[in-house]
Amino acid sequence: MLPDYVVESPLWGTLYAAGVMAAALTIAAVVQLVFVAVVRNRRRANPDGLDVEMLQTVKGPAVLFAVIMGLFLAYLTLAQITHPAFEVIHGRDAWAKNVWLIIIIIEFSYLGSHLIQTMMTWYLHNVAAKTATDLDDKLIPPLRRLAPLIVYSITSLLVLDVVGIAINPMLAGLGIGGLAIALAVQPTLSNFFAGTYLISEGELNEGDYIELDKGPAGFVVEVGWRSTKIRNRINNLVIIPNSKMVDTIVTNTFSPTPAMNVVITCGVSYESDLEQVESVVQRISDDIVEEFEFTVTGSEPFFAFRTFGDSNIDFIVSITCTSRAGSFIVGSELIKRIHKRFREEGIEINYPVRKLIAAESNGSGHDNLLEQAIIENEQSSQANR
Repeated sequence: MLPDYVVESPLWGTLYAAGVMAAALTIAAVVQLVFVAVVRNRRRANPDGLDVEMLQTVKGPAVLFAVIMGLFLAYLTLAQITHPAFEVIHGRDAWAKNVWLIIIIIEFSYLGSHLIQTMMTWYLHNVAAKTATDLDDKLIPPLRRLAPLIVYSITSLLVLDVVGIAINPMLAGLGIGGLAIALAVQPTLSNFFAGTYLISEGELNEGDYIELDKGPAGFVVEVGWRSTKIRNRINNLVIIPNSKMVDTIVTNTFSPTPAMNVVITCGVSYESDLEQVESVVQRISDDIVEEFEFTVTGSEPFFAFRTFGDSNIDFIVSITCTSRAGSFIVGSELIKRIHKRFREEGIEINYPVRKLIAAESNGSGHDNLLEQAIIENEQSSQANR
């Protein structure tokens, strides 16, 4: 309560209000100086510290709060003066309190929003850049943009409640409207949540070569929130919705390591010496592992006969390569050397052969023609070989 001489006298009431405002400005100046001194000391000790950024963010709103507090108290002082000169504002302190409350809500919302953004920005520049994963690099920027929207939306509802507008019907309407919007943007939301899954899982990284089941293949350019971009074999950009990525089988040839096996399948005739075949192919494989930089040093080539085929005994040979690109070069060289050495060693790779067996001849001309056709077919097959 104010003294009677202040309430009844316009002069003393005005001086009292001016004194309150002067005190508030003094407090604001002291707060400003204190923050400047503390920030300067902390910046010397730790230039990139989070506390420095937080103090810088709080300094402005703290000074503004002191000034607004002085204005509010000065107005309350003038509103209590009973002199006719102040009749316009006398007794209107309830309205001023609502205005004061709205201003405080807005200022604290502003401060909270900027503190959240400051912390996220500091983390992005000082911590996320040093981590092995890029999950935080991709997750923080959209959250930083979304945080002010959430804070100011809540602020708007609180301000409406202070003004006297019922917010319960609005919340119900927002719930129904949000459901309608969610149904309307269901494909976008589906891609967004799928992108969240892909980014948080961390199995796809820039530069990986991926193959989609019954879909495109290429090098990953970017894994975004809505789509994944890959560069295919002919250097075109393919944009795949993330919902498609999580609903199909994806083969990542760079995971868990870029190294991969090149497997060559071949076959030799049934008359071939299988011990000789294995020895020749093994020597060729060992030479390629030693000579080529695209093979994993110290890896052992794998050789095994696989099955009795229609015309050949099939075998496979496998060599571990450093990358997918290297597997093409190693595979091509392996095929050329096997083909050349087999010709030098006289090892035969059969063409498909069809052999017809007829019943015994009964002396008719038809049987003679059939026998002649069988002989010509075998001679043709031998000539092709």
